[in-house]
Amino acid sequence: MSQANPVESLSVKAIFDKNTQYIIPIYQRNYAWGAPEIEQLIQDISDAAGLITQSEQSNGSVNVKQTTYYLGSLVVYQRTAQFQQSKVVYETIDGQQRHTTLSILLAYLKHREVLDTDKLEGLVINLTFDSRPKSSRALDDIYTGNTNGESEEPNIHAAFNIIQRFFKTKGLDTGANTQQFLKYLLDNVVILRVVVPPQTDLNHYFEIMNNRGEQLEKHEVLKAKFMASLDSEEERNCFSTIWEACSNMTRYTQMGFQSDLRKAVFGDDWQTMPASFDAIQAKHTSKLQKQDAMTLRDIIANKASSANSYDEAREKQERFGTVIDFSNFLLHVLKLMKTQESVSLDDKKLIDAFISNDFGLRVDAKAFVYELLKQRILFDSYIIKPDQHDEKRKWSLLTLDHSSSSSSFSYINSFGKEQDTTLNEKLMMILAMFHVSNPAMVYKRWLNDALSILNQSTVQKENLIVDGEVYLTELERLSERYFTDITEGKSLAFSEDNSGVLHQGTGVHNFVFNRLDYLLWKRLSDNETFDGIGKINLGKHFDDFQFSFRTSVEHYFPQTDPSGASKMKDVDRFGNLCLISPSSNSKLSNYYPEGKKSFYRENNRAESLKQAIMMSYDKWGPDVIGLENIVKHETLMLEVLSGTKI
Repeated sequence: MSQANPVESLSVKAIFDKNTQYIIPIYQRNYAWGAPEIEQLIQDISDAAGLITQSEQSNGSVNVKQTTYYLGSLVVYQRTAQFQQSKVVYETIDGQQRHTTLSILLAYLKHREVLDTDKLEGLVINLTFDSRPKSSRALDDIYTGNTNGESEEPNIHAAFNIIQRFFKTKGLDTGANTQQFLKYLLDNVVILRVVVPPQTDLNHYFEIMNNRGEQLEKHEVLKAKFMASLDSEEERNCFSTIWEACSNMTRYTQMGFQSDLRKAVFGDDWQTMPASFDAIQAKHTSKLQKQDAMTLRDIIANKASSANSYDEAREKQERFGTVIDFSNFLLHVLKLMKTQESVSLDDKKLIDAFISNDFGLRVDAKAFVYELLKQRILFDSYIIKPDQHDEKRKWSLLTLDHSSSSSSFSYINSFGKEQDTTLNEKLMMILAMFHVSNPAMVYKRWLNDALSILNQSTVQKENLIVDGEVYLTELERLSERYFTDITEGKSLAFSEDNSGVLHQGTGVHNFVFNRLDYLLWKRLSDNETFDGIGKINLGKHFDDFQFSFRTSVEHYFPQTDPSGASKMKDVDRFGNLCLISPSSNSKLSNYYPEGKKSFYRENNRAESLKQAIMMSYDKWGPDVIGLENIVKHETLMLEVLSGTKI
């Protein structure tokens, strides 16, 4: 069948047919998707199904159900010589990560009590691994519900926990929403299965697949639409230069301009913001005219000069990552310009977001690209970047620094002098707190709000200098507002009859834990103590603390008592919870507090400040002194979170 029809459009239900087997061959890497990729996949499917998550509600988005959602391709090779009880067996060449995630997603949905599980009749997890039996067993464990004990394959179990938390925190776990999601997933989500010819050299094909050319991206289509609206070649050339400089999100924007144009546009110190698009175009046109007039000797000398500084510049530029990609950044700029209109922060809707009802552009090309340049320069200096060179720091908050007497450049703290980094540290921490709470590229509400604050806090428009104290104050107010949105004015205190918004175990938002860690860090930095514990007592737990992508809620006293005793009453209360990495949660989930404390002490680390304070208690458990300590810790942490007595 597959030989005659090598390309088939299959629903997810058809992919997981019990008469088909997919095998991940030995040359494939391990399953590696984390929260950003998994959450994005679920978000995309829920969008297509017409469901609205809490992220979108806060953004004012409206989703229209799509008849079909194409998830991508699954490239396979049919093993004609291998059959398992009359099953057709395929070797997966491309699409492993997506297929494995769908398998884990079905395992989660299978155990949802609110579902009509008849829809899953006849479906099986039909994915196995040639050389990794632990991975095969892990998939089987989560599908059959056998998830107790230490995980053999942490990444797969961690993915299950990420899916479970995403459904809870985004409001997708209610009966109606989950039912609608499952029905749409099985019947309307389509994968293109491509069967390669029998004589294919699989190793060579796999290499080609992983080095294939990139398709035209949506932002490139949008660029063409903008340029088509411009009147002259000079305008189009200038527009293209600015756009391309802004499109590389891992490089400071000024470095995207050629050296002579960079100086002409941004001044000797590279910090002056041009007054308008027309001002940039005048410099750009002048540069092109000078190039046309250059002699061959001039060209050779200019090329040699540029080559001397190229390696240094490239090394410095490649130091940074980014918290957002270019397509999504374009939407943030549009939303800042169209404050009175609804703009989705989802790059799947990029083209539509820029097109008006009469099929014209919603913004003028020159006005938009100028605003794009301005926002990119603000973003570069005042929004954190992942620092890929500094082993001690995950994040940086640095400004491009250039001396007019030299061709060299460096990066300096955006706020404060090098010997006084207090303000820069606080801003870096709170920005990291926002980012790790929402690792996906889409719906970064915090980033749009932060850019809006930056525009209002700019005290020198020509150099885009921002008042750091005002910036920090406004970001902290933003944090308070987000916290209020989550708690919805409800009481934070624990009660027997109503466990409360923060006493929901794995259903508590990442942001709540990260906000608490930021507030603890800030107050500990100012030498405050909590229940007698200060930064000196916490030692390296405080000194080395940085925000990272922790996505698993740990019950410090475990949900399942290792001794076999009955489950701790109120085990889901906030005092017993902290946020850690999925891998640590998989290893330690059923350990007693003493065992967890021993593990972290041996490794000389704690993953959160709340966790470090929890580990400072000698007794922690379901009764007597252990329970008193949980309640005491919980009350203190809730007071820190809310700023009021509980």
